[in-house]
Order: sequence, then structure tokens, then C-alpha cells
Amino acid sequence: MDKALLSEAQWIALERLYAAGRRGIPYTGQGYQAAGSWQVLRELRDHDPPLAREITCLDPEHETTHYLVIITEAGERFYEKHRRLYNALYPPR
Repeated sequence: MDKALLSEAQWIALERLYAAGRRGIPYTGQGYQAAGSWQVLRELRDHDPPLAREITCLDPEHETTHYLVIITEAGERFYEKHRRLYNALYPPR
């Protein structure tokens, strides 16, 4: 069993990351607000095992760099395993 329950904010962020899948949630210049607060995302990143991570994607055609936050494979497994528990604790709104 996992050491501690995720907070509601952490669970909501994990749900959003799960829904985004491998396309991730982009950095807006001010953060990853579509996923959650930076504090929450750091907590998911620092979870053991990590449930989320940041990645950098290069777009050579437009010579730009994109920053994304994505769910990890461990995050996907965690979400799928615990979805019923967390939906009971934090009912979807």
C-alpha cells in the first residue's frame, strides 16, 4: 500500500494528467495551470515512485522549445489502481 493518501489537489492534478495522456499539459509561460499548481506538481514529481514529470520537446520546424508536464507510467498505474478509492474520497464535481 502507498505511504499516504494524495490530497484532493494532487488527485485532481493526476486526473488531468491522466486525461491528457502522452500529449501532456503545456507550460503557458506562467505555469502548468491546466494541470495544477506548481507545488502540487512538484509533490507528484517527488512521489515515490514519481507520478508526473516535466519534459522538453524541441520543434525544429519552428525552432522552438515546448515544456510539458506528463503523467508517468507509475502515475497511470496508480490512477487506474486507485480511481475508485479517490473518487469516493473526492467525488468528481
